Amino acid sequence: MTGEAETRTLVIRNWNAGLFSNFNGVLNNLHFRLGQDGIEAAIVDWAIDPKLAHFSYGAPEDGNIWLHLFEPLAFDEFPESQIETMSFADLGMTGGNAYGMYKRNRNWRGIYHSLYRKFIRVRPEILTRVETICGAATSSRCCVGVHYRHPAHSIEVPDLLPSVEAYIRNVRPILPRNQPWTVVLATDVEPAVGAFQQAFGSDRVIVQPGVTRAAAEASEQVHIKSVVPQLALAEQVLIDCLMLARCGALVHATSNLATAVGLINPNLKMVYCETWAQAVRNRFRLLSSKPRLHWRSAP
Repeated sequence: MTGEAETRTLVIRNWNAGLFSNFNGVLNNLHFRLGQDGIEAAIVDWAIDPKLAHFSYGAPEDGNIWLHLFEPLAFDEFPESQIETMSFADLGMTGGNAYGMYKRNRNWRGIYHSLYRKFIRVRPEILTRVETICGAATSSRCCVGVHYRHPAHSIEVPDLLPSVEAYIRNVRPILPRNQPWTVVLATDVEPAVGAFQQAFGSDRVIVQPGVTRAAAEASEQVHIKSVVPQLALAEQVLIDCLMLARCGALVHATSNLATAVGLINPNLKMVYCETWAQAVRNRFRLLSSKPRLHWRSAP
């Protein structure tokens, strides 16, 4: 006679990638691994390792970076037996596969939003800062969010990342003519701030103040191999994400941050920044390739 299967707690550790690659990986593991192999709960432990150049969000003495940003995952009990992971459970929602997820699958946002609502709690002080920056504007106006990324991320998209001008062109048709509007901009490139303010007016562009950004598109990314790794960088990128999630639409390219915005607010309209010709060409590529989307029923 065999006994009951051992119940376990999944320990999700950080890997050598950006903040929202790791954040989405937490939800990805919750979706695919809860209820499998005896896993009944999960904890997140993000430690700073100087060898992880892409996770440059503090110092080892800062401890668990997750707990500076979020409350512990909302489980009632945590079995003593543990199993660890340092990767996505399934790669269908990240990297080069994310474009196909945006275009092919209509269910991912609802699935991951349910997990986000059930298990994720942003720390109150982070929410207060979001409200201070954009609360009044996002509650009383039509808001269009924009995530403009450093060009070094072009390796993650089907085409080169669009220019600032391309993003501005994609924003204009979304803005309403008969009601007040605001553009919420999240970017790690400083010149993009001036370009959007010039295009739409500085009083109509909300941008998080005091953010560490690259001085030029040719400059190195600030979130990789930061000269002085700072916990503040993690707080800044999380605040940018939550600001964008308060918008009614998001103009974006492939990014883990855009994916997070889309699942936090499943009602937000996601507008992929690409030309008509690029959309047709990329759709043909998707139709001629094998889908990289694996799903199971939500736990």
